Amino acid sequence: MDIKNTPTQHMIVGIFSLALIFISTLLLNTPWSTSLGRVAYILLFLILIIGPTMRLKKPAKSLSPLITQWSWRGELGIWFTIMALAHFIFVLINTPFPNLISIGGGGFGLTNLLGLIALFWAVVLTVTSFGKIISFLGVSSWKWLHSLTYVIFYLVSAHFIYFQFFSTYGEVGPDWFGYTAVMLSFVVIILQLIAFAVAVKKHREEKDLIK
Repeated sequence: MDIKNTPTQHMIVGIFSLALIFISTLLLNTPWSTSLGRVAYILLFLILIIGPTMRLKKPAKSLSPLITQWSWRGELGIWFTIMALAHFIFVLINTPFPNLISIGGGGFGLTNLLGLIALFWAVVLTVTSFGKIISFLGVSSWKWLHSLTYVIFYLVSAHFIYFQFFSTYGEVGPDWFGYTAVMLSFVVIILQLIAFAVAVKKHREEKDLIK
C-alpha cells in the first residue's frame, strides 16, 4: 500500500511522463492526443507490475529509501489519471461528445465508452490515493476499491486494441505502439499468474507446517 504521495516522487513521475510525451510527439511525430493516451497506458502498466513484483521479491533494505519504496502506485496512479484526462480533453476538442460515444456508429462509439468508464474509475481511485482518504475508508475498503485497477486495465486494453487493430489503423496495420502495448499487456497477465501461483504455493507450505 502506498499512502505517501511525496513531492519528490511526484516530480520524478511528472518529469518521466513529460519526457515520454516529448519523445512521442516531437521525435516520433505522434499527435498530442495519441501521445497522451500512450503515456497514460505506460503509467498504468507500471502501476500493475508493482504489486506482483513486490509479492515475488522484496527490495533490499540497504538500498536508498527512494528505491526501497518502490510502491509508487499513488504517484503513478495520479499521473496516469492526469494523462488520461488530458487525452480525453484533446480528443473532445476535435470530436463532439455525443459523436464520441455514439454506440450506433459501431465499434468506435462503444470503444470510446469503455475508455470513458475507465477514466471515471481512474478519477475515483485517484481521489482515494491520499493518506487521509485511505485512513477514512479503512485499509480493507481501500484495497477492495483499488482492486478495480485491473478493471481499468482491461477496459483500456480493449480501447487501444480496437483503435490499433480494428479502426483506421486496420487499413495499414498497427504501428509500433500497438504491438508494444499488446506485449506489455501479456507481461501484466503473466506476472499476475506467477504471483498467484507463488501465493498458492506459499499457502500450501504454511498449511503443511501447521499439520
